[in-house]
Amino acid sequence: MTISNINDPFVLASYTSSARGKSSQKRGPGVYATSYEKSNSTDGYVTVAAHADGVHILDISTLHPIISHTLGPSTSFSCPPLTLPSSSSHASTTYAVMSASPELSSSDEAGRTLWMWQDDTLNAKQKPKQSKVILSKDQTVHGLYSCNELSGRIIALSTTGDVSVIDADSLEVKSSSSSKSSSVVHASLFPASTTTFSNGKNGTVLVQCVSGMSKTTYLRILAIDEADSISEEQKYEVPIDNQDIATLDGTLNSYRLSPGQLDPLSTPLHLAGLSFISSSKLLVSLLALTSSHVLLAAAASQEITLLLWDIQFSVLLASHTLPIPSALSASALHIRLIPGTQSQTKAQTQVLGQAILILSSDNVEHKTTSVILVVPYSVPIFSTIAAAMGRGAAGRKWVRSSEEQHTLANGNVQNSAEETARAKLLDTMRTAMQGGRPQAAAAAFMKWSPRKDEAAPSALDYNFVKELLSVILQLPAPDSKTNSTVPSTAPYAPDIFQYLLERRVVSSAMVQSTGGLLGALRARDDWKSIELAFSSVLDLTESEILESLRVVIARHRLSSSQSKATTSDDAMEVDPPASSGVASNNAIIPLPAFLNLLATYPTSRGPLLLAFKRYMQDAEDLTMILQVLDGWIARRAKLDERLLPAKKDLKKTEQGIWTVVGRRADKDKKPDEVPPLEKIVDLLQTILDASFLSLLQYPPAHKVLRSLHAQLNPEIAFANAAEGLRGPLEPFAIAQEKVVKESLIPQQEREREKQKGDWRQRRKGVGAAADIGLYQLEELVL
Repeated sequence: MTISNINDPFVLASYTSSARGKSSQKRGPGVYATSYEKSNSTDGYVTVAAHADGVHILDISTLHPIISHTLGPSTSFSCPPLTLPSSSSHASTTYAVMSASPELSSSDEAGRTLWMWQDDTLNAKQKPKQSKVILSKDQTVHGLYSCNELSGRIIALSTTGDVSVIDADSLEVKSSSSSKSSSVVHASLFPASTTTFSNGKNGTVLVQCVSGMSKTTYLRILAIDEADSISEEQKYEVPIDNQDIATLDGTLNSYRLSPGQLDPLSTPLHLAGLSFISSSKLLVSLLALTSSHVLLAAAASQEITLLLWDIQFSVLLASHTLPIPSALSASALHIRLIPGTQSQTKAQTQVLGQAILILSSDNVEHKTTSVILVVPYSVPIFSTIAAAMGRGAAGRKWVRSSEEQHTLANGNVQNSAEETARAKLLDTMRTAMQGGRPQAAAAAFMKWSPRKDEAAPSALDYNFVKELLSVILQLPAPDSKTNSTVPSTAPYAPDIFQYLLERRVVSSAMVQSTGGLLGALRARDDWKSIELAFSSVLDLTESEILESLRVVIARHRLSSSQSKATTSDDAMEVDPPASSGVASNNAIIPLPAFLNLLATYPTSRGPLLLAFKRYMQDAEDLTMILQVLDGWIARRAKLDERLLPAKKDLKKTEQGIWTVVGRRADKDKKPDEVPPLEKIVDLLQTILDASFLSLLQYPPAHKVLRSLHAQLNPEIAFANAAEGLRGPLEPFAIAQEKVVKESLIPQQEREREKQKGDWRQRRKGVGAAADIGLYQLEELVL
C-alpha cells in the first residue's frame, strides 16, 4: 500500500524589500515564483521575481542562485515569472511582466510590458534583455503559461480573462481572444492529450475560474491549437457565490470535470481550526497534487499547517506543522503554494514531488519580508479505498462535525442527557489533568462509569473512548513532531486506563502517536497496563510490541549488571533507578514474562519478521532472547503431555454432547510459565529468519544455537513419528467437530433441515422408480 506523507520543509531563500516601487501591489506577496525542471537536475529550479530586487533562478539541489538579474529598488512585478529551458542543459529564457520600473517609458505600460532574458551559465557575456508591450491599454497580465505541446509559444492571461498567444523568441502577439468583463480567480494550462474534458487532442487547454457579474462564478475551458487559434469549448457555472471566495468560510468544494458536464466529486469539506475561516486575510492556499489530492497550507495560531487531503473520500492522508518564521508577522501573513517538480515511482503507484511555499508579511517599517520553502511530499497517483481506510479520524481536528454544521445552520440544538453527561465528564477530567490532579479525574470518571459487573454500555463507544484516552494520556497532537515515547512528567491516571482495558473497549488505533498504544504506556511507565493490553487489545502492532521488547531487554540487561556488581566483593554500590509512580504499575515486566506475552499474542509472521529486523539488530539482545527460549524448550521436554482429557476436563452440553472445556491448570497458568511448544518454535523460527547471519557472526550465540539444535532434533523426530497417527485418529476428530457444530444449530433450524432431507429422499425415490435405461437423472440444489 502506498504511503502519503509530508516531509520536513526546508528554506530555499528569503528576501526583504521596501514598499517603494510596490505602491500598486495591494495585499500582494513580496515575491512571485514559479518552478521548472531540466534533465540535468532531479530537484528542479525555482524562478523568483522579488519586488525591489530582481529576478533570480535558484537550484533546489544546491540552494544557491545560478542566474540573477538585479533590477533595483523601484522595480515590481505584475505576476509570477516564467522560465523556459532550452535544449542545452545550461541555457534558458526567462520572462517577467513589469508592474513598475524606471525603464518603462510611461505608467500606461505598467502591468502589460514583457521583459525577456536569454541566459547561459557557461557564457559570461549575456544577451541584452528584450522588452515589448503585449496587452492593450488598461489591461494587466494575470499570469504567464507555457506547455511543451505549444513549442515556442507563451500564453498571457489578463486579469479580465483575455488570452494572448505570444511568440517566445520575438515576443510578437500571434493571436488573442477577448472576453466579457470578469475577474480571473485562478487559471491552469494542461496538454490537451492528457485531459478527458477537452474535445481536441492537440495543443493545450486553458482552464479559467472567473467571477462574473451578479455574484456568479464560472469555469471557462479554452482550447489553443498549434495554429495559434483560441476557441472557447465550454463554460460552466460553478454553484459557488463569488462572495464566498472572498470571505473564506472554510468550505472546500471539489468537482469532476468531464465532457459537457461539471459534477461534484464529493461532499464539501467544512474546515475548522484555521485562522483564515471567516476572515478576509489571505492566510490559506490550495495546490492540486493529483486529480483527487490537494495540499492545503493555512495559518493556525502561531503555526503554518500543511494538510494533504484525499478529496474523493474526504479524508486527511498526512499533515505537518511548522512555526511561522520569526522574521514574519502572523497578523499580516500572506501564504501561497505553487507546484514544483513531480516524478512517479517505478511501480507507477506513487508520486514523489515538491511544493513551493511562499510566506510574506509586512512590518511596521513598511518592509516586506518573504521566505520561500520547499515542501517534499509523496502521494498515491489515484485515490484508493485502501489508502483511505482508517484515516477518517485523522482529519477530525480540522473538520467541523455534522452536529456543528447543524448547530450553525439551525442555531443551538439540545443534546441528549447522555451526550451532555459525557461532554461534562470530559471537561471535568481535562481540567483536572491539566491542573495536575489525576486523582480528581479518576474520581470523576469512576463516579460516572457503570459497575464492572455490568455489560459495557453504549456510552463507551469508539469515539468517546478515544477522547478519554487523549485526556488520560495527555499526548501531543498528531501534527506535532514531539516524540511521545520519551518518559513524560505529565499527570496520569492509570486506574481509568486499566478500567477501560478490563472492559475491552480500547484499541491501539485510538492512540495516534509514535509507538502506538504500548509506546504511550511506556512513556507513563505503566507496565501493568501493558501486560493487561496483551489480553484485552486486539490490534497491537508488531512494531510497538518489538519496541517494548527492546526496552524490556535494556532494563533486563541493566538489572543483571547491577546484580552482578552488588554481589561481587569489590563492587561499588549502585543505586537502583528511581521509581516515578506507583510500584505496582511501574514494575517492569520480566523478560521471560514479556516473551511469553509475545509468543502467545496473535501476530502476523510478515510484519513480525520486519519488526525483528528493524528493532532487534543487536546480537547480544537476540542471544538473551534465545537463552529464554532454550530454557523453555528444556522445560517443555521434561513435561508430561496428557493425550486424553480427565473427567474433570469434560462437560456435557444441553444437547448431550461431550466437549473438552479445558484443563483448570491451563486457565490458571501464570505469565511466567512456559507457553506451548508450537508457539515457542514459531517465535524461534521468526528470530532465526530475521537475524541468523548476525547470530553466526556473534561467537557468544553459538553455544545457545547448538543447545537449541540438540533439543529440537528429538522433538522433530517425535513429531514425525506421531504424524502417523493422523490417519486413524483424524476421522474421530472430524466427527466430533461435526457433532458439536450441529448441536449449536437451533431446534427449529434442525427441523427445517430435516424436512429438506425428507423432500430430497422422496424426489430420489421418484427418480429411482423411473425406468430410463442407461441414463442417470441428477439434480443440483443450490
